[in-house]
Amino acid sequence: MASKSSNPAGVQRQISLPMGKAVEIAWKNIRLRLSRSLLVTSGIILALAFLTSINVSKSMVDSMRDWAAGASQPDAKEFAGLRAERDKLEPAISQVETEIRAKTHAAVTPKRPTGKFEVEKTFGDSLSAIQKEIGVLPGGADDLTAAMAVDASIPPLFRSWLDQSRTLLDVRTKISAPQSLQQLMKEAGVPTTVEEIANNRIQTRWLLGLALLVAFVGILNAMLMSVTERFREIGTMKCLGALDSFIIKLFLIESLFQGIVGTLLGIILGVLLSLVSVLSNYGRYAWKNLPAGEIGLSLLVCLLIGVTLTVAGALYPAWQAARMQPIEAMRSDT
Repeated sequence: MASKSSNPAGVQRQISLPMGKAVEIAWKNIRLRLSRSLLVTSGIILALAFLTSINVSKSMVDSMRDWAAGASQPDAKEFAGLRAERDKLEPAISQVETEIRAKTHAAVTPKRPTGKFEVEKTFGDSLSAIQKEIGVLPGGADDLTAAMAVDASIPPLFRSWLDQSRTLLDVRTKISAPQSLQQLMKEAGVPTTVEEIANNRIQTRWLLGLALLVAFVGILNAMLMSVTERFREIGTMKCLGALDSFIIKLFLIESLFQGIVGTLLGIILGVLLSLVSVLSNYGRYAWKNLPAGEIGLSLLVCLLIGVTLTVAGALYPAWQAARMQPIEAMRSDT
């Protein structure tokens, strides 16, 4: 009686490679295909730079707009002290001006003095420059110069008037800052009314959605091309016993590397672009109302979006690579 032929031995045991080995292989693949990796990474950088720039600029503009709207109200507590200081300085300056005018008139009325007073040496600038800075002088420039040469009590009074006038000018500038900022925003075309702000937010969401869609499609296409050009490599790994889960893990780790690097570079570029743009338009108002907490949260969201977008774009190519039959991959001419 013929003996029964034994069945071919099946796969007795499959070994799953550790995560460290998958990371090592993924890193080597990125280095070997540097041009393809840079293409994917550059797409992520541009998309995230655009997203970050819009979010950061929006946060800064919203912060300035809210501050200007609140500070413009008559009962704004932030300016209560400044208004009190203004109301105190104005009568004091008026009193000093009256005294200077009286002393100047008394000094130059009898006879025009011939002596000269070194105004620039005493006050650090000429009377014409001081008038340009303050807007008005307590008398004519020639009369003041002549009177100072005669009456030694006028220069200290003028110094007191100058210091108080400069303080008042600074206080008035601070009080009018909200109105100045609103004017700057109108000139820059920034929405200021409720309806304009609502429409602008809708347009911003559409732009962001379109940018993310384009980035996602670009990443998906690049990862699909990466799978196509690696058919033989995938077939070889599967012939050597690589599990489907290992193939998926390999592609996802590669995309994760590219996503983290591209996202971080894109965020840095986006922040720099938005800061340069906003600071060039609004200067000190932007620094004064910098929403650090909101910007930090926005950057964190952008980081999560960038990494998630990249990994999501690699899911289908990774799954396609894992389900390939080894014989099909080895037959490919790619």
